[in-house]
Amino acid sequence: MGLVFLGLLLMVVRAVDLQWLQAGQLAQQADNQRIRQFEVAAPRGAIVDRDGRVLSESVEVPSVAAVGADIKAEDLPALAKALDIPLKKLKRRLGKRKGFVWLSRQVSPQTAKQVQSLALPGVRIEKEWRRYYPYGPETGHLLGFVGIDNHGLEGLELAFDHKLSGKAGKVQLRKAANGIKLPGSTWIKKPKQGQDLNLNLDIGVQSIAYAALANGIKKTGAKGGSVVVMNPHTGQVLAMTSWPGFNPNSFGEYRPKDWRNRVVTDVFEPGSVLKPFTVAAALSTGRWTKESLIYCENGKFEIAGKTIKDDHAEGWIDLRKLLVVSSNIGAAKLALDVGKEDLDRVLMDVGFHHKTGIGLGGESKGILPALEHWGPVETANIAFGQGIAVTPIQLAAAFSVFANGGVYYPPQLIKEEAPKQGHRVVSEQVAQDVLHMLADVTKAGGTGTKAVPVGYTVAGKTGTAQKPDGKGGYSKDKFTAVFAGAVPADKPELVIVVAIDEPETSIYGGTVAAPIFKQIAATALPMLGVAPHVSPESAPEHDDGFVNNDWQVQQASLSLETSNAIQSLYGLSLREVRRFAATEGLELKLHGSGWVAKSDPLHLQSLQAGDVLEVWLNE
Repeated sequence: MGLVFLGLLLMVVRAVDLQWLQAGQLAQQADNQRIRQFEVAAPRGAIVDRDGRVLSESVEVPSVAAVGADIKAEDLPALAKALDIPLKKLKRRLGKRKGFVWLSRQVSPQTAKQVQSLALPGVRIEKEWRRYYPYGPETGHLLGFVGIDNHGLEGLELAFDHKLSGKAGKVQLRKAANGIKLPGSTWIKKPKQGQDLNLNLDIGVQSIAYAALANGIKKTGAKGGSVVVMNPHTGQVLAMTSWPGFNPNSFGEYRPKDWRNRVVTDVFEPGSVLKPFTVAAALSTGRWTKESLIYCENGKFEIAGKTIKDDHAEGWIDLRKLLVVSSNIGAAKLALDVGKEDLDRVLMDVGFHHKTGIGLGGESKGILPALEHWGPVETANIAFGQGIAVTPIQLAAAFSVFANGGVYYPPQLIKEEAPKQGHRVVSEQVAQDVLHMLADVTKAGGTGTKAVPVGYTVAGKTGTAQKPDGKGGYSKDKFTAVFAGAVPADKPELVIVVAIDEPETSIYGGTVAAPIFKQIAATALPMLGVAPHVSPESAPEHDDGFVNNDWQVQQASLSLETSNAIQSLYGLSLREVRRFAATEGLELKLHGSGWVAKSDPLHLQSLQAGDVLEVWLNE
């Protein structure tokens, strides 16, 4: 009886110990054996252009994960074969981990099915989010890319990671004694998708700019280049592209130096493109008018022991001709008369030597010497674009001052409810006078005739700047060719800046950069609803300076092309198809790669915005 009583007493004590004293600890152990909690990543917000067209989005992809403690050694060979990775590599990934571990991330659906068919304890298929960029290299430098952990690493993806990133959720799962996941799960916290990022960018204009830049780089054999397209009346950036490009869908195949956005990071001496700002500073003093004459010393001018030369010797010329023939001597003498203080004020007011605040990382503020370091030589050099360095985005925003009546608007890439306010730099009359002078630069006798598309007028300026040699001087064989202009000249709708780095076929902005400007303007303006203007003044000229007598025929052809919709997609490239769909507001479904073999519908006249266009491509 005593032994029985003692046994019962021990059972009671044990029961109290298990049910009360160790209840919490044992319950936790039981939960750990049959319940798992996993973090579930949230999709990032989309990046869209001004019309809501998707430039970057998150798509679901399968990944293979495991709980290390539940993996059996005898299952590893079959698992490695299904994952198509060496067995040793798989063992290294598992190591001695007992908890959650990724085995292979963002795999193909076929690989995921093969793994799933094995039904191995502890192995699971997770859904992750992968970033997809429909326009590839056309938007690579601007958008940047996202790492495998769904965080932005470059471009807008990095700069606005805090907005685009979602908030991860947490889910609770149950498993059987053999490790197989049981049906059903419980959300502890649901994931929250990131916010969308709306841009002022127009993907149609972006595609046009990218294609024109790539074509120009190929023709000139240049090292690289950049293009910016802006609305001068608001500061909205419609296009921003650089070359060489990279595809953000496979960014790991490129060198890190290829990822940078040259439009905001790279500086260059603008050369003669700066002369309009020198003229604007002179006109703003009230002592100079556009008819005022200045003596250009017949091609040579000495100042403080330094000689300034012009390519074409000139005597007395007015300020209009100073810009038309791009006289260095005229600009230098003008700046010396105006004074360094007034010239510096204008250059600072148009945004040189300041970051634009566009919102992209790595932006340079450019180079402008402190005013106390301006002597007569430095003042003269800055007047024609030496000794100062700017970025393409700075130059585009500054040049817009002449196109909108004298007001500077900070470039705006992100669409905001309250657009940024501008500030007046020069009077409306001064801005109009400079704009009219710049229009003469693209007419007969000027340096920018190759920038004029059929049916339009252009107000612009060429620039050919020697690159610094790193030894305190300038290279004799490395140049930056630039063209900056507003189009149409009489009522500007766009400001376009083209900067080409180290061209080989020619060094001159009027020969290298101006044709790229022309190609962009000729294609983008009709797409934006700016029709060509039929007038003799807009007739293009031959390279020899004579008026093209066939311009009416060309104009009629252009009008015919822009008035008729595309009849068929057959034979077009993938980029051209995307551009057409974006322009028409169509939902695009693609199959294959290469060139268009067929489409549904075959005839495109009946398509309306929002309709689905299905396209099959074949190499």
